[in-house]
Amino acid sequence: MRGAGVVSPEPAAGQPGFHEEAKGHQVQQDYYCTRREAVTERSLNTATYRLLGRDGETCILLMVDALLDISYVTKLNERADANTFVPNNANVAGACKESDAETLLLTFKDFALEFSFSKTPGGERWYADSLRLTYNSSARILEHAANQGRKVTLSTDSRELLFPTPVGKSYSCPEETIIELAEEDANPATTHRAKLYLREMRLQAFMYKRGGEFGPAWACARAARARAEAAPVAVGAALALATAATLCAYAAWRYFKVKKVQYDTME
Repeated sequence: MRGAGVVSPEPAAGQPGFHEEAKGHQVQQDYYCTRREAVTERSLNTATYRLLGRDGETCILLMVDALLDISYVTKLNERADANTFVPNNANVAGACKESDAETLLLTFKDFALEFSFSKTPGGERWYADSLRLTYNSSARILEHAANQGRKVTLSTDSRELLFPTPVGKSYSCPEETIIELAEEDANPATTHRAKLYLREMRLQAFMYKRGGEFGPAWACARAARARAEAAPVAVGAALALATAATLCAYAAWRYFKVKKVQYDTME
């Protein structure tokens, strides 16, 4: 695992869009294998979050305009909504590895947003295998929320494969992407839900570049096609295995049936 030092983030200049700069001192939070860097901007509508390895190389780079919309239940047993942008000066932390798993953690206000990345078995592609949002139900923006003081964890469906991209390339999606987040095994009447809106997104994991520039863009439309093409292959493979298992079972049954008939005939 690649460790790193700590660099305090500095607020970037304000701009239109989702982002209006958060004011005041940001409390530093330690996280495994961390390094924080001042967040810089690439355009008027996006913020850039960079995770550095121990030797100063960039291992994960995210440029995005992001908004969280949270649905929760109030003390009056009514549904309410609250939203918050992911600020430009969110603390950046995570875990850099040269193997097949990395993590990017953005902490801001009362929230922690975690991206977990993996590689396909052959190592040809990287993808996000989960997004997780953690906060306390007493968060200031959740006015009159029921069950105050409860730790809430929302995550993507474990079966989802997000942002699949060839290693060495960056996932690029100017269109709005909506990620659904939900609590696991929660009471539907009191559960929290959230939507993460990602606009003008550019993302790359497993970089290890000292220059820190994005690799060639891999358009989200191409990623969607790759994901759609992968689904029938997976289904076909499962059917093939099921068919093979059935044939093997039938062959074994037939073998023992014939042997029994031969034995009965001999008697």
